[in-house]
Amino acid sequence: MEVREIQDPAEWNARVGAFRYRSSLQSWGWGEVKRLSGWRPRRFLLEDGGRAVLAAQVLEKGRGPLALAYAPRGPAFDAIEALPEALAALAPRLRGGYLKIEPPLLLPEDEPPPAIPGTRRAETIQPEYSLVLPLDDEESLLRRMKPKTRYNVRLSGRKGVRTRLVFPGDEGAEVAFYAFFRLFTETNRRARLRQHAREYYEAVFQKMHQPGGEAFLVLAELEGEPLSAGLFVAFGERVDYLYGGSTRARREVMAPYAMHWAAIRYGLSRGYRAYDFWGVPRVLTPESHAYGIYRFKEGFGGVRVRFPAYDRPLSSLYRPLVWALRRYKDYQNWRARGTRRDVL
Repeated sequence: MEVREIQDPAEWNARVGAFRYRSSLQSWGWGEVKRLSGWRPRRFLLEDGGRAVLAAQVLEKGRGPLALAYAPRGPAFDAIEALPEALAALAPRLRGGYLKIEPPLLLPEDEPPPAIPGTRRAETIQPEYSLVLPLDDEESLLRRMKPKTRYNVRLSGRKGVRTRLVFPGDEGAEVAFYAFFRLFTETNRRARLRQHAREYYEAVFQKMHQPGGEAFLVLAELEGEPLSAGLFVAFGERVDYLYGGSTRARREVMAPYAMHWAAIRYGLSRGYRAYDFWGVPRVLTPESHAYGIYRFKEGFGGVRVRFPAYDRPLSSLYRPLVWALRRYKDYQNWRARGTRRDVL
C-alpha cells in the first residue's frame, strides 16, 4: 500500500470529502486551527493499486517516544475492513507512543463498536456521543421536534427574535464575532467550563471557511441585541454545531431555539444532509454536568449516535503514557469543576 503526504488544501479536502465516512475535523482547515495549540498536522493518503483507501489527517504533538499522534474524528475511509492494513502501513510514518483514531462511524448508541485488529478500544478526545438530525424537509423537521421545542421555536419569532448568518469577510463580521465570543465566554463561566483564547475561535471561523467547506456564525437578536450565538462549520454533507452561548437576559423569548432553527434551515437550503449538535453526555442522568444541554438538544429530534475511539500502540510506553494523560485530565476536571468526571 502506497502512503504519501498531501500538501495542497483543495486536493486534500476533495480527497477526504469523497469518502463515505468523513468529518470536518479531517479537513485541511482544522489542522491549521490546531497549530495554535501546538499540534503539527500531517495529511496522509493511502492508495492500493491507485485506488484511494484512506485519508488520515494526523496531529502530532511532542517529541520522541512521548509524542502523541491523533486523527480527530478520523481517518476518512469507505470500508472499515480496510483499516487494519491501512493503519499498519501508516504506523511506520508516525512518531510517539500511540496513534489515536476516532472513526466517524455514527453508530447507533446501543450498537457495540466493531473490533479493528491491531488496535485497542480507547477513550475519545472529541465527544463520544452526539445527536444528529437528518435534514430532509422543513415539514418533517418540525414534525420530528418535541412539542415544547416546536412551540418555543415559533414563540421566539412571535416575541420578535430575529436571526442572521455571518460569514468570514462579510461586512460587520468582526463585530458579529465579538458578540458570539462574549456570549460564549459568559456561558462557559456559568458552567465552569474551560475554553481557548479568542484567537483560537477566530481561527476556526476563518480557517474552516475553505475549499469544500464553510464556517459561519448565527446570531439570534432582539431589537438588535444579540441574545444567543453559535459558531458552525460545514463539510461533506453535514453541518456541525461546534460552539455557542447565550445570555440569561430575556430568556422568555427563547433565543437559543431561534439560533439553532436558523442554522438547521440554512443547512437544509444548502443541501446538507445532517445537522450534528456535537457533544452530549455518555451517561444520561440528571446528575451529569451537561444533562440540561442534552435535554435542550434532544428536543429537536436528533438521533443519539456514538463515535468510538481506538488506539494503535506505537511503542512500549503506550500504557504509562495513557495512564499519565488520564491523570492529567482528572486534575484539569478537578480544578475546573471540583470533580474528576468528564463533562461529556
